[in-house]
Amino acid sequence: MSQRVHGIKPCEHLVELRNCMKRLLIICGPSGVGKTTIQDYLVKNYGFERVITHTTRPRRPHELDGRDYYFETTESFFKNNYLEHVEYAHYLYGSSREGLQRAWQKCDKTVIVLDTKGAAAYFRQLTVELRCWYISVSDKKMLASRLKKRGADNAAVTKRLASLEAQRDMHVPTELRNSCHLIRNDDWGKTKKTIAEMLRAEGWDN
Repeated sequence: MSQRVHGIKPCEHLVELRNCMKRLLIICGPSGVGKTTIQDYLVKNYGFERVITHTTRPRRPHELDGRDYYFETTESFFKNNYLEHVEYAHYLYGSSREGLQRAWQKCDKTVIVLDTKGAAAYFRQLTVELRCWYISVSDKKMLASRLKKRGADNAAVTKRLASLEAQRDMHVPTELRNSCHLIRNDDWGKTKKTIAEMLRAEGWDN
């Protein structure tokens, strides 16, 4: 199910990121809610381009620079112009204006997964056409179950869901309440139908 909270962030002034035809969909919500699944579905089925983010954590064997992340050193990380960045588990993560522009060079429709703090930062700083989907579930126990299915053990799941960041992302912050669609992702089949309806209504389905 979805709930329309408010309308569109209009493109009012041509500054820095100047093309009002460029569109960005932000997906946020708590851990385990299905944000990355939805992002991957949009890329595969609706032609969205994923905005690649930056990190200083080591690259894993199956990962490629420029596909999974832009892998940075601590020195190179801060050479980018970040819309938001955080430190997590002693590594830096962030999304930059450069990364967004690279995605837009490939496609006018782009998508990124952010935490709610990062999403709010985007709305403060960008004047392009933005949408925000806040993903939730009806029962928070589903979050723990999904995280465990990814391979996390009980202690890791409990710690992650109890963190200040996770607790913050359990709710739509005041700053985003007038800018988000709410999507309940209890059932993937229903969620896909909701996604199709929302994209069609906004003219983002082609």
